[in-house]
Amino acid sequence: MRATCRLTCCSLLLLGLMQTSQVSAHSKTDVITVQNGDQLTGAVDSMTAGKLSLNTDYAGMIQIKWRDVHQIDSRYLYEVRLEDGERLYGRFSSSEVAGELIFSTHGKERTLVTIDVVEIRSIEEQLADKLDLNLSTQFQADPTAITLILQARGTYDVRNGRTGFNLRFDESKTKSTSDEGTIEQSTNSSNITLYREFWMQRGKKASRSYRVLNAIYSSNEALGVDQRGSLGFGVGRYLIEELGHELSMSAGIQGVREKRVSCDEQSDDDVSFIAPGTFDTGLANTLDNANLATCNDAELFLNLKWHLYHFSDRDMDISLVGNAYPSLTDSNRVRGDLNLMLNWELFNSFFWTINARVDLDTAGTQDDKSLEKSDYQLSTGITWTY
Repeated sequence: MRATCRLTCCSLLLLGLMQTSQVSAHSKTDVITVQNGDQLTGAVDSMTAGKLSLNTDYAGMIQIKWRDVHQIDSRYLYEVRLEDGERLYGRFSSSEVAGELIFSTHGKERTLVTIDVVEIRSIEEQLADKLDLNLSTQFQADPTAITLILQARGTYDVRNGRTGFNLRFDESKTKSTSDEGTIEQSTNSSNITLYREFWMQRGKKASRSYRVLNAIYSSNEALGVDQRGSLGFGVGRYLIEELGHELSMSAGIQGVREKRVSCDEQSDDDVSFIAPGTFDTGLANTLDNANLATCNDAELFLNLKWHLYHFSDRDMDISLVGNAYPSLTDSNRVRGDLNLMLNWELFNSFFWTINARVDLDTAGTQDDKSLEKSDYQLSTGITWTY
């Protein structure tokens, strides 16, 4: 029930944000000229993963392959990231040369080669224009199992940095029949990640490096995780910055606060606090309340992000995000997670999505030996991009 309430509240919140974001202060007066000479008018939102997002009055948000863009003419402010890591702030103006863009920055005009541009961010003044959302939901049902998954990703762009969030809620109900009757089980997990990236300077220019601040809340019944929160700080760097191909890594230290039966360091020889087969409802209620200790730990965090965008008639978008959290206060504990997402374009703004997720916690059995040390999920569905 608690997970269902979370899903409902999150859905209402995201719908509210979507309605709010429809009020735009960026006039749809930007002009995009593509290679065949056609001109499209709208508001340039961003260019990432090889696609330029243009918000139009006549067709909503449309995606234009960056390789097809001939020129951009706009009076609004943008941040442009080049292949060598340099970041520029300024405005686009018309160019007569194919494959080149005229960009005015600090009162000077600079000619940019189109294929050297790996990202464009619109630097807006209104909240509705700064916020980009991506929503995904999957529902699976058969006679023995029901699974509901809700995911959301978003970024909030400002000058010299980016704020982003990732949300995931899922609930699974399974039914099995034996000689003793029908047994129903329900498990749920959730993860809310907020992060802030600050671009680092190299002299007067931004470098490939950045500082990162993140806050994470998670729960996972399969691993015995309830109310875990962390706050960390570190540094990162883009290792690959190419059009349609990015690889970045970050590392740092974070503090963790969570509820467990005991805050003592775990070892392989520890005897289970709850022996398998002896768990009862009365003990469960006790553990859910008075007997749970609030534990504070310190750990490292290592993050890897890989993004590959494949250009074709039906574009393919692949992203891989992995995290490892080796503990500094418990030598026997390592946590981690891995998320692989594949989006295949069906038609404008709609994608067929395959998502694979794995969570690992070597201390996952510390309170109950019947629990697992890993949890995984494979799902597929339709994603709508706003």
